[in-house]
Amino acid sequence: MRRQSGQSMTEFLVILPVMLLLIMGAIQFVFIYQTKTTLNYATFEAVRAGSLENASITAVRNGFTRGITPLFARFATTDNSDDELAKKVLLAREIARNEVANGFVKFELLNPTDRAFQIYQNQGGEIPNDNLSFRTEMVAGLKIQDVNLLKIRITYCMKLIVPLVDRLIVETVDSFSSDSFVKQNCLKEKRFPIVSQAIIRMQSPARKCRGGDCFD
Repeated sequence: MRRQSGQSMTEFLVILPVMLLLIMGAIQFVFIYQTKTTLNYATFEAVRAGSLENASITAVRNGFTRGITPLFARFATTDNSDDELAKKVLLAREIARNEVANGFVKFELLNPTDRAFQIYQNQGGEIPNDNLSFRTEMVAGLKIQDVNLLKIRITYCMKLIVPLVDRLIVETVDSFSSDSFVKQNCLKEKRFPIVSQAIIRMQSPARKCRGGDCFD
């Protein structure tokens, strides 16, 4: 029988690119999972802050910034003094603010709806929040208790850091997505869109946006 010298090397060279792609893809999806987990927490912090301050988008942004900050914090094991930790937290908070300012985060108010605000427009645009246990009125087809639920959807454009895999993911999402924000703010910048929602009962009267303090 003839010796088939070099066959193993040939097979290895054929399978190597596939193995590398799978490994790199697994690494990238670990980062995506970490970002999704942090985003879920940040969305809850955002909606909680909004419920305390009349559904203000400014309060929502501030709550989101606080919640997403751990995603950008990097702590070394050698120098963890209080001053160094404080500096790193402040730096991470600044990165989070820049992500919002640069348009990589989209905030959407799902509830209360525009129709609900229009009904109370003659009353200063505020949806009443007092004595909900005793109120029976209907607002835009919903009970007043349901209208007082603050529901927010946040889309975050995550930066992909694993080479080759980032292009593959972006091109795949681009072929299926029709959302203008995703295409212009995420995919155009080689970022991956991650969406999270949270809902909580209002702790203050919800107000329609004023003075430019509005949701997207």
